[in-house]
Amino acid sequence: MLRQVSRNEWRGLAADRTLWAVAALLASVLFFGAFNGARWSALQADRQGELMTEQQERIADTRAKLLETPGTAVRRFFNPRNPAQVGQTFAAPYALLPRAPLAPLSVGQSDLLPSYYKVTLDSREALFAGDELENPANLLTGSFDVAFVIVFLYPLVILALSYNLLSGEKENGTLALTLSQPVSLAQVAAAKILVRGVVAFGLTCVFTLLGALGAGVDLGAPGAAAALAAFFGATAVYGVFWFSLALLVNSFGRGSATNAMVLAGAWLVLALVIPSTVALLASTLYPVPSRVEMIQSVRTATQDASARGAQLLGAYFADHPELAPEGEIDAGDYYSRKYVVEEEVSKLVAPLSGRFEAQIRGQQAVVSKLQYLSPAVLTQQSLNDLAGTSYARYAHFQRETERFASVWKAHFLPQVYRRAEFTAAGLDELPLFVYQREPGNIVASRVGGASLLILLVAAALFGRSVFALRRYPVAG
Repeated sequence: MLRQVSRNEWRGLAADRTLWAVAALLASVLFFGAFNGARWSALQADRQGELMTEQQERIADTRAKLLETPGTAVRRFFNPRNPAQVGQTFAAPYALLPRAPLAPLSVGQSDLLPSYYKVTLDSREALFAGDELENPANLLTGSFDVAFVIVFLYPLVILALSYNLLSGEKENGTLALTLSQPVSLAQVAAAKILVRGVVAFGLTCVFTLLGALGAGVDLGAPGAAAALAAFFGATAVYGVFWFSLALLVNSFGRGSATNAMVLAGAWLVLALVIPSTVALLASTLYPVPSRVEMIQSVRTATQDASARGAQLLGAYFADHPELAPEGEIDAGDYYSRKYVVEEEVSKLVAPLSGRFEAQIRGQQAVVSKLQYLSPAVLTQQSLNDLAGTSYARYAHFQRETERFASVWKAHFLPQVYRRAEFTAAGLDELPLFVYQREPGNIVASRVGGASLLILLVAAALFGRSVFALRRYPVAG
């Protein structure tokens, strides 16, 4: 009987012009979202390509200069035989965050956080100087892409198809006639949700897949197919929540207009009000210290350390005699003093840097805890994770860059302190940045945990709906 009810429901739904209008609108916004995401992703890919070309040309030019001018004395500036100049300028590499296969589907944090850093011998503060400390509101909303459509507009499609799930037939007087057949109200409701769910989810998946192919997503790339399947899975779970909420509202027996108002209000609160409130609360509880204060502290620390440059250099070589140059130590050696002073500055400003990082961690902790209040936030985070544009991935990339910067310094600074001469052979021994991605089980646990929570809430709403349907006023 459920099959017959579902068949009749599909016939009625297919005859309704609302369905086709909604389908056309959904296709339009998904295609536009895919195009917009692809455009941004292509810009980033092109920029990274330009950087790698520039780096290769710079190293090739350095190699040519080293081979053309053998035996020349090491000058202080603009000399490729000076290891400090090589590590700082001539061979300074870019640490690049590889683009994930599904990046065009969700811009996520890619328009806010850097996907590359230029690694030099400068301090950590200089390395990440361009990395703005963002307000966590940026974690909760994004650009107009496929993920944006799914998080904010897909629920509206579901609500447009289901706000009058039962009330429509009741107001038309056909619900009582349907229930005169050997079928329960719960079965009728289940058939209606099943048909509408298959239609809404099916259209979303088809249009998303077409948009992904049009956006240049390489489904043959390693992990791309699995990530897209998980992307659709997160979308399905999100849809189950909104259908369960629509069923609950319908189960109270109110009119279609009232149902529409209640569901629209729920969407407004869950998709817009709660994320904005969470962002405001996080920034209020953990305000980021003034960047002007940070700059002033670095300036003061630099002046203090520079005044003690000779003393710091002597103390450094006393602690690291293996790095001391042959002969007498030149307290006026520019580069030796420069990097010893920078190390001291980093120590002096470490407490303030720690305050910055502690406040950012506090903001992220608030967002992480309160995101469970809204399925929209959980779904956005999951889609970003699957597309490789989540805050967590960019934070992991920054840690990988910081690790590589330490390796880069460890390679060059001993040569700088010993005042060694750099040769063309040294270009073949340079450390290379290789991005180590987050373990897949960590990403899977974040996405799976969010989806499980949404399903549990949806199950609770569905259970409450079934209970309420027992007292549903079929007539009147």
